[in-house]
Amino acid sequence: MERGAGAEAGGGWKAAGACWAGPALLAVLFAAFRLAAPQLAERPELAALDAALQWRARLGRAEALDSSIRFVEMDYGDVARSAELGGEYALVASVIRSLAALGPGVVAVDVVYHYGSETEQHWIAEAVREVEESGRTRVVLAASASQARDGGLAVLRSLPDAGGQDLAQGLVNVEADRSWREYRLVHHVGDVGDVGGETLPSLAMAAYAATLPASLRPQATAPGRMEWRALGDDGEIAARAADDSRLFLDLRHSYYDDRFDERAGVRGRVWTLAQIEALAAGGRDASPLLGAVVFLGYGAGEDGRPTAHGPMEPGMVLHATALNDLIAGSSIRPAPRWLDLAVPGLAAALAGLAFAAIRRKRWLVVSGALGLCMILAAGTAAVWHGGLLLPSANAGMLWGAAFLLEGVRRWGVEQRVRLQREAMLGFYFSPSVLRQVTRDLGMIRPRGAEVAVLLSDLRAFTTLCETQPVENVFELLNRLFSIETEAALREDGSLARFAGDQFLAYWGAPEPCSDPAGRALRAALEIVRELSARQAAPGDELDPWLRIGIGLHCGRGLVGHVGSRSYRDYNIVGDSVNTTARIEAQTKNYGAAILASGEFIAALGEPAPPSLRVDRVRMKGKAQPTDLHAVFAPGTVSPAAAAAAAQRDYEAAFSGYLAGDFAAAAEAFAELRESACPTVAASARRLHERCASLAAAPPADWDGAYILDSK
Repeated sequence: MERGAGAEAGGGWKAAGACWAGPALLAVLFAAFRLAAPQLAERPELAALDAALQWRARLGRAEALDSSIRFVEMDYGDVARSAELGGEYALVASVIRSLAALGPGVVAVDVVYHYGSETEQHWIAEAVREVEESGRTRVVLAASASQARDGGLAVLRSLPDAGGQDLAQGLVNVEADRSWREYRLVHHVGDVGDVGGETLPSLAMAAYAATLPASLRPQATAPGRMEWRALGDDGEIAARAADDSRLFLDLRHSYYDDRFDERAGVRGRVWTLAQIEALAAGGRDASPLLGAVVFLGYGAGEDGRPTAHGPMEPGMVLHATALNDLIAGSSIRPAPRWLDLAVPGLAAALAGLAFAAIRRKRWLVVSGALGLCMILAAGTAAVWHGGLLLPSANAGMLWGAAFLLEGVRRWGVEQRVRLQREAMLGFYFSPSVLRQVTRDLGMIRPRGAEVAVLLSDLRAFTTLCETQPVENVFELLNRLFSIETEAALREDGSLARFAGDQFLAYWGAPEPCSDPAGRALRAALEIVRELSARQAAPGDELDPWLRIGIGLHCGRGLVGHVGSRSYRDYNIVGDSVNTTARIEAQTKNYGAAILASGEFIAALGEPAPPSLRVDRVRMKGKAQPTDLHAVFAPGTVSPAAAAAAAQRDYEAAFSGYLAGDFAAAAEAFAELRESACPTVAASARRLHERCASLAAAPPADWDGAYILDSK
């Protein structure tokens, strides 16, 4: 079962606290970043706004501009062809008169005419006054706010030498960033900190004001604030207001895509000067511009700027969009500061809850992806339907970063747990087996296998504990286990847990190996040689106590985790372990440092070292007989010639014993009781007593195996 690293690391309050640490840290860092660099922090939100508007248009969910809004495009070719009129100023004056003949409600000129000569300026001013005196059409001119030397804003008005200050004008300033999306309906112009400066409408606000009766038009009531009265949806006059706070244009259509106008039944959205002149010649009664708000400006070739919908949108489209948003109340406003901080904070809190509740990594990934989609979808819905720019992009980035950090944290915990697990498993397996186990933990599931088992026991351990300080006991055990562990691991053995003075190693599990019996034998011989060397030349008073017996056996064993839910140990159990323990218990009876079973000797895949079959017995509780072989480590039997002769004599006596000739075997064993070979002497004394007893009362069904009454 795949579980999260937090659960593996211990769970509880500690794990829960770790789950919350990443989201909390990210929330604090984001809040600090948002407060310290608000413009930089807002960039992802503006990119998300662009994407939301683009997708709305691609999905066909955008709407056309209000049907009352129209555009008339000029280009420099028109100016060149009208040179006989006196140039651009004369052309604009002529166009204003032609438009007025078509009966629009408002003509908004999206070009600042400031630098022409006084005569040229008077041409336009006279045309504007003539049109407005008719009472049918109002004209709004363009003005621009520029940076003054004192740090404030100065107004660059149209027609300054022809009384332009008395004509309706609106500022055309639009924040120029990648998509020209930011807009301000009202501008406060004046010296820095000068509350007595001038509050002016934008071109969109001025065009909107021109559609209202004089008594209802917006008026400046405070620096950067204008108020007016308008007819509400319920038919009642309601107070409305706008200020110089930022809003974002709700680009509800594409200037170059007629599908939105076609769906709304709007025709004749964009006109050229030639078309306007032809319409004017036909009269106002058939005019499609009757009562419309007409924006006059340069087309995309000269006045174009990139927007969220295309690379070249005319600047007057931006003012028309702001007017549409003002009429429909559909502007997109940035979220207030508290919401900018609260939404990412909420995302961090939800991420922390998810980390605390979800343990499986696959579900963590799924919840992260779903949560990110939901955050972005909520931000898109807020833009489309609520006109609110939520900090969904930043919340989404914080959410994604939190999940990334949580993934890294869990990976780190998993690595720490893995290292701890490997360190723990290193107490049980050799390095080569450990590498295989860590690649496939399924290897250590309980399984049966043919294993070679080595079990040792310290001689006179009870006496040692009674006569030596406990510190010496521990020192001796650590010294002994260090020698035995190194010998077993050098032969790629696996280790069982130490139990008192007992040491247990095995080969063939959890991964099968070549020649497990040979490996076990080499480890046993190395242990005996090292201990014999220490006893021959002791370094301190503890080395003489390093006397052990080793049992070796091959058989079936079960390896795996043993224990309870609260505590487990990886160990080996089975008849092979029990048999090895009983074989080791007999080492002191036969004077052998190493005693191996017949099954072990038969399993050796290499020439065996000198050994002697000292007995055939039936262990207590066992039905099958077991041959016991004393194995001699090279160099530990002296003198070699006498030992070899004694072993041959013992084999001859043992053959008579197996044949049931107990009297003759007893005599032969009696002669070997004082042999120079300790193993032969001890075994002969034991077999002599047994043969004497059997000779006095021969068994009826003798098969050569003596039944041991004790373990």
